[in-house]
Amino acid sequence: PTSVIAGFVILLIGPQMLGAWTGTNGLIPHQVLNTWQSLPGLMINIVFAAIMLGKTLPSLRDIWGQSAGHFILGSILSFGQFALGALAVVLILTPVFGLTDLAGSIIELSFAGGHGTIAGMGPLLAEAGAPEVVDLGLGLATISMITGILGGSMLVRYALSKESIPVARTTVPTDAEDLDLHAVRVAPVDVEASEEAPEDTDTGISPVTAAFMFIGLAIAIAILILELLRLVVGALGSDIFENFPLFPFTVIGGYAVQAVMTRAGRAHLVDRAAVSSIAVLALDFLIAAAIGSMSLATLGANIPALVILTVIAVIWSVVVVLFLAPRIHAANWFEHAMADFGQSQGNVATGFVLADMADPGHKTNVANAYGYKQLTYEPILGGGLITAFSIPMIIAWGSLAFGIACLVITVLLIVWGLRRRG
Repeated sequence: PTSVIAGFVILLIGPQMLGAWTGTNGLIPHQVLNTWQSLPGLMINIVFAAIMLGKTLPSLRDIWGQSAGHFILGSILSFGQFALGALAVVLILTPVFGLTDLAGSIIELSFAGGHGTIAGMGPLLAEAGAPEVVDLGLGLATISMITGILGGSMLVRYALSKESIPVARTTVPTDAEDLDLHAVRVAPVDVEASEEAPEDTDTGISPVTAAFMFIGLAIAIAILILELLRLVVGALGSDIFENFPLFPFTVIGGYAVQAVMTRAGRAHLVDRAAVSSIAVLALDFLIAAAIGSMSLATLGANIPALVILTVIAVIWSVVVVLFLAPRIHAANWFEHAMADFGQSQGNVATGFVLADMADPGHKTNVANAYGYKQLTYEPILGGGLITAFSIPMIIAWGSLAFGIACLVITVLLIVWGLRRRG
């Protein structure tokens, strides 16, 4: 993605590289970089607020019927990342390389969560005395975008070479194919606007302005929810939400706004294309600013941790796809699994790219099912509430207890998935 390239360009011409070579601040003043460092934590609120906006909200029965396999497999991937990452920190990275124990959830934060999740957790990690985890996480999130596409491409080629793996695609992917993350649809197949909107659509406000307004409302609702939680929990003598990030609640805010507009018969006013354009722009700024402002010194000091955690994350995702996905997903298991692999190794859009690579003719319902998965999965994992709570839980319990608890949950999820399929 161009945002990743932009981030590396910022690093190249900034004080850490060009500045170090020339004995100057480079081409970017420190004041500008200081401003950019705060951008990811702000932009992630816009990205998450937009997840639910502009989408058709079917019944929970319909959502679960199509996305259950994706939700279960995605949860297995996320809790497995929690468990393996925490145990790796406790058994290897802390005693051998001196990495802080607070990095126990970093694989899920970085691989399933991404740059925005790591940046959004920055204040909480800094308050806990582990700001270096943010830079390490940003490095892992950048690596995950590469392993997602490359690893997914290799899995598709492997599946095509094995007659035992049924794949909708029959030809090997070519280098000329368009794999632009921004070119894919990141929502379920909704009713066409012309079918659900009244004939007179002139509301006196542009779709982009309206989209900004709805995103702002979603964020305002999220702020209200978080402040109420702080008030209630504070009255009970706890400060657990004092430094809790806002972005997980913006998903709830977006759902609330969309639900009200749908109930009022005004859902057509929330233009999905405009919302997506704003979210993509915010994500571009987020990734570019996050990569451009991460500390190269911290990454250099944690190269063993980067390598070990990356290997663990990739192997875990591959094992789940090849051995568990056929037993959890029903029909067209490989195409569905590739979408989940992409999300566990990058972001939502990466999942769509890999699903499209495995099924370019759209012969399956993967895009729709995977899109509906986001309605159940995103609010809690991959940057949702459980992801955000992982740091407070590690602070309270330690990575060992957290890792064991997540391992137990992973096993229970596997049993659930196997019994449900059986």
